[in-house]
Amino acid sequence: MRWRREYGRENLERWLLTYADLITLLLAFFIMMYTLSISDAQRFRSLSKELGNIFTGEIGPAPGEGLLDLKERVSSYIKEKGLEGWVKAMIEERGLVIRIMTTSFFEEGKADLTPDMKAVLDEIAPMIKDLPNKVQVEGHTDNKPIHNERFRSNWELSVARATEVVRYLIEKHGFPPERIAAIGYGEYRPIAPNDTELNRARNRRVEIVILSEGERHGGGNRVPGPPAAGISPDAEALGPEGKGPTKGKGEAED
Repeated sequence: MRWRREYGRENLERWLLTYADLITLLLAFFIMMYTLSISDAQRFRSLSKELGNIFTGEIGPAPGEGLLDLKERVSSYIKEKGLEGWVKAMIEERGLVIRIMTTSFFEEGKADLTPDMKAVLDEIAPMIKDLPNKVQVEGHTDNKPIHNERFRSNWELSVARATEVVRYLIEKHGFPPERIAAIGYGEYRPIAPNDTELNRARNRRVEIVILSEGERHGGGNRVPGPPAAGISPDAEALGPEGKGPTKGKGEAED
């Protein structure tokens, strides 16, 4: 009888071992599921971001505070010097674009920097140099053919003007050469139809693009097509025939 009582007591306590094993297994299971859920969420967020960039056409992150601050500084300089209409700073998807109308800052059919152009670059260069972002200088022309002793096409003229700006920034202001590039688009990136002298003056420009972080040289540019809205210089500032602020020359081919 005594043996039967002890055997029964032992059987009643064995369930605790099974219960403890079950609790341990459940704890391990939930820890594993929690770890997997965190990893899957991170992968999901990364995948969602990449897919969003593909469908929206975005290449890099949005401009940071550095570019926004630089835009304010450049805009203040433009307003202080009364250069509205000839120089403009704007934030685009690829970064900060400083647009300089070449009608006012280059001689017709030439790529040499004028004193006015050098003065603008002297003010802007230290601001740009403060940021670690890559920079590309883009030359643009209208669609009027050009053929002189030095340039046989608008494309060559646009490249030469961009190169002169890059050379000046490197030689005069010590801009790091590995962070800057020159690109010439000729007449193939217009911001206005080439149907009037005013619109052709808008298309003759040099753009200094301070790229957003993650952007690569030559990337994120506009494709040929209709002019972009709201980014042309003011017609009043350019004058009745699209001339610059200091020069009273006739129609230009560049």
